[in-house]
Order: sequence, then structure tokens, then C-alpha cells
Amino acid sequence: MMKNCLKLSAILLVLFSACQNAKKDNAKKDKSEKDKVEGVAVVNLKKGDTRVLALKDTAQAKLHIFLDSLKPHALDSNYRFLVKSDFAEGKNHEHMWSVVYKYANGKFTGIFADSAIYLKNIKMGDPVLIKAKDVEDWAMYDYLRNTDMGNFSDKYLRSKQGK
Repeated sequence: MMKNCLKLSAILLVLFSACQNAKKDNAKKDKSEKDKVEGVAVVNLKKGDTRVLALKDTAQAKLHIFLDSLKPHALDSNYRFLVKSDFAEGKNHEHMWSVVYKYANGKFTGIFADSAIYLKNIKMGDPVLIKAKDVEDWAMYDYLRNTDMGNFSDKYLRSKQGK
């Protein structure tokens, strides 16, 4: 029983830390971004944008790299693992980030780490389950070495802001 409590405490601590780091990272990015709704940068792309689809293909093709690092470091607070996926409510869609800490049976378990603009039924910190096939992008941060990998769509999306 005590062992399970310790595991749960460790998971909650890692998730809280990841959310706090995500908030800091997002706050830094928002200062320099032009198009904002409620203080959050928004990029509207056409459905079927070929560049975004190609970037998703890249993320999917390299997902094994992400998984190889997630397995041994998922609960290590020196690392942060995120996946981007499409969230929908009716006809409204937003492509947003979630911090993930587990992968099993083709699904990531984590918590929603973004601020939804148009969707009202999902909030930062909500639990999420994301199928591997639905991952549109991924990012991992190693705070010990100050390195990151993935985040394939970032440069393209930044180039589309204000257009």
C-alpha cells in the first residue's frame, strides 16, 4: 500500500512539475507572438495543409525515438515528454500539446498542457489518453543536458503567424 502511495505521489509531482514548466515555456513564447486570442497565439491553417501533414508524417516516422526515451525517463523530473494531437468538440478542432508519462497498448497517458481557445470541455491539467496514430508532433526536453528533440511543426507554424 505504501509503495503504491509513493508511486502515485511521484507521478503527481512529475505531472505538476511538467505543467509548471509548460506554463513557463508557453509564457516565453507568447511574448513574441503577434496573433493572439485571449493572450494565446493562434495559427489558423486550411484543412489538409500539405506541409502540416508532411510534418505529422515525420513525427510518426520518428516516434520510436520518442518512445525509446520515454520508457526509461517517463517519471524523471529532468525530462519532459509532450505529444500534440487534435482535440475536437463538434465542428471545432484545436491541435494542442499534452504532457505524457506512460505508453501502453498503443496509447499515451498524460495530462492536457495547453490552453484551449475554442473548446470548452477540456482544461489544462485534465487527464488525456492519446492513440499513437493520432500524434501529430512530439517534443522531449532533457533539462540536465539542456537539449530538446522533435517539435517538428514549430518553425512552420511560427512562419504562418500573422497570415
